[in-house]
Amino acid sequence: MQLTLFTDISLKSIMYLKQSDRIVTINELVAIYGISKNHLIKSLNFMVHKKWIKSVRGRNGGLIYDQKSDNLKIGDVIRILEGDDELLDCESCILSRACNLRGLLAGATESFYRHLNQYTLKELSNPKTINFLQILNNDLNTSIRR
Repeated sequence: MQLTLFTDISLKSIMYLKQSDRIVTINELVAIYGISKNHLIKSLNFMVHKKWIKSVRGRNGGLIYDQKSDNLKIGDVIRILEGDDELLDCESCILSRACNLRGLLAGATESFYRHLNQYTLKELSNPKTINFLQILNNDLNTSIRR
């Protein structure tokens, strides 16, 4: 199973916003992760709509993590980001009525989400990740000043 770019960007954005004690700009996230601004904006808008993060409008605006999101289970968050699509499109397959693969894959997917639901977004912040993101941020700020 491979997660979509949308999910990847969303989770990375949450991790960065969680470690920040200030408003973070879209351009800062683009620079830190080297990702497409368009993809990032789509992801951020989705998360603002879900109330996982907050948007601050205006000249000094940006984004902040909503601490209430700490209780969200990671499996549930990923399921929402990924949507309910099956791993394989079995509808058009000639074997669809006689194949067990669809059920096996559905069971594996449920096990994946059940395992991730043992953890919450709060647990995405660990000292190692926080330290590394702060180093990236410091490097970014140093390169901007030059």
